[in-house]
Amino acid sequence: IVKTIEDILLAAYKRRFGTSENAVIQINDDATEVTIYAQKRIVVVVDDPVTEIALEDELAHSDLAEIGDELLIEINPRDFDRVSIQSAKQRARQTLREIQKDTLYSEFEGKVGEMIIGYHQRERNGAIFVDLGKAEGIMPRKYQSPREVYRPNDRIRALIYELEKTPAGLQIVLSRTHTNFVKKIFEL
Repeated sequence: IVKTIEDILLAAYKRRFGTSENAVIQINDDATEVTIYAQKRIVVVVDDPVTEIALEDELAHSDLAEIGDELLIEINPRDFDRVSIQSAKQRARQTLREIQKDTLYSEFEGKVGEMIIGYHQRERNGAIFVDLGKAEGIMPRKYQSPREVYRPNDRIRALIYELEKTPAGLQIVLSRTHTNFVKKIFEL
């Protein structure tokens, strides 16, 4: 969660200032306060206001400032514009989808080769999509028995044949023709 929060803030910072290389995020030990800083170098003439600060501006805050010093200047997240916040929200959604995908993958990873029961949802190009509760399985035509006919909401018992991470999500391939499926049926 802490890493996700850092990524979200860095995405907003990068969108607002064009780079996140000089962004420093500090989270206290109990993760109740998050602060974002811009790391800036003190210079005489400012060429890049994102990474540099003028000596005169810093002397107003501190008498100890010298050219070449690195400072951490706190950035108020309320200063981020709407586009920066949208970018951060998009990054958060993407991260949460990846976490969900990884969680589902680890849940089904140990179940490859096991029987599962699901419900016929729909059919497309001969492949049957099966509702498995938390996920959706697909039973391609080649893994279906030619003697069986499936209708929507039919209960389907199948073998988890293969598990694959795809950009669209987790793909769980089911089979009713694999030899291990027949073994599992006899075991039951």
